[in-house]
Amino acid sequence: MLRNKFKPASIAIVAASLLVGCSISSASPSASSVNEFDVLKTYMASNNMDMNKVMDRKTWIPHAAILAENISDYFVIDIRQGDIAPKNGVEDFKDGHIPGAHHTNFKEILDYAKKNNAGDNILVVSHSGQSAAAAAVALRLSGYPNTKVLKFGMAGWNNKFNNWSDKQSNFVVKNKNWTKKPAAKPKANGKAPVLHTGKTTGAEILKVQVDAFLAQGYKGMTAQELMKDPSKYYVVNQGSAKAYGKFGHVKGAKQFNWPMINANKKHIGLENYPADKEIVQYCWTGHAATTVSSWMDILGYNAQGVMYGTNAMFIDEMEKKKFSKPMNLPYVTK
Repeated sequence: MLRNKFKPASIAIVAASLLVGCSISSASPSASSVNEFDVLKTYMASNNMDMNKVMDRKTWIPHAAILAENISDYFVIDIRQGDIAPKNGVEDFKDGHIPGAHHTNFKEILDYAKKNNAGDNILVVSHSGQSAAAAAVALRLSGYPNTKVLKFGMAGWNNKFNNWSDKQSNFVVKNKNWTKKPAAKPKANGKAPVLHTGKTTGAEILKVQVDAFLAQGYKGMTAQELMKDPSKYYVVNQGSAKAYGKFGHVKGAKQFNWPMINANKKHIGLENYPADKEIVQYCWTGHAATTVSSWMDILGYNAQGVMYGTNAMFIDEMEKKKFSKPMNLPYVTK
């Protein structure tokens, strides 16, 4: 999330000069007279960077079973760090990775892609697909529009790396902050982010925003954290009432499909999201909510997705979109 750290004008100007991202503030204008948010929106909408392009439902998140047949066609970038799955004292990438995969981290993925001439058929791999979804947004907005995300991450590639199953839960069903009453409809709030990059063109502003997004590192919210006090956030049950509503929703959550700069009948506009409150969105698996939230972060909002989505909330009631049996696909250790 791009935090609202730089409110005073002097600090905002310094931050812009150092290329360390945006700020959301009404305290002062940017260094120029340009409305950077409007410039950025226009540029992204005109260059196939609206949400429906960044999250192309047909191509953006293939399953391991589909990828296995032609994995050599992809420039695979594995961003896993640490000893997460399995926890055996060996760094996860060294413990096993997709044959031919390259290794870097979330913050450096864009530089890595550029330095290694990755081309435009990148597949991003993480432990569970959550941080990979966020990283893919940065790549898709930076000259790699066909970047894809490995659905469920390495957990879906081979059971050795399964860190999904232990995240699945039913805990919200009896939680005081869970309800089956109809979700509220969004209302335009009229507040938009104010960016302070100091740049004047859409391309320049976007670069600063993407760099800041990567520099801050990936951060997703757990369902448990959200349910402690959802009133602190602007919560979006990201989907239709037919798909999600019958299972209930977080108390106080709004319910609508993901937004677009150029709104249409199915997708609302950004004016329905507040620029002065932290936004938390959830979906079935966390992949889509993370993708949307990352795109919005780069636009200047303070947003994040709930990791593992409703899989971590009411798994036994779900009829589809569950993480189930991992594949048994090959991996290498060198």
